[in-house]
Amino acid sequence: MDAKPIDDPPHSTEKYDEGALLPEQQKKINELKIQKRIENERYLQKHPELNILMRDFIRQTCLQKPEDIRQFSAGYFTHPMLEKRIENLIKEQIETINAEVKVISEEIFQR
Repeated sequence: MDAKPIDDPPHSTEKYDEGALLPEQQKKINELKIQKRIENERYLQKHPELNILMRDFIRQTCLQKPEDIRQFSAGYFTHPMLEKRIENLIKEQIETINAEVKVISEEIFQR
């Protein structure tokens, strides 16, 4: 891997500052960025509840369209029933997946 591809920095990173780093330094930074991204992906795979939490937060924000997003966010993430809400959303997602698998299985076995 080249240390500094001209207009192709690692995904979701800023463009290169020409001359700020030596090629070896830029290569090491690129490798660290890629490694960090892999670590983050693994973490997210181990914690699917984070995806559900963020999806629900964004959904609630779009539905309610609060004037004060900071106050709304603070209220959402500190709500005493948040943990129970996320547990319920996880159960709903599992039920949906199980129902979809059942339909697919039935379709396969009907052939």
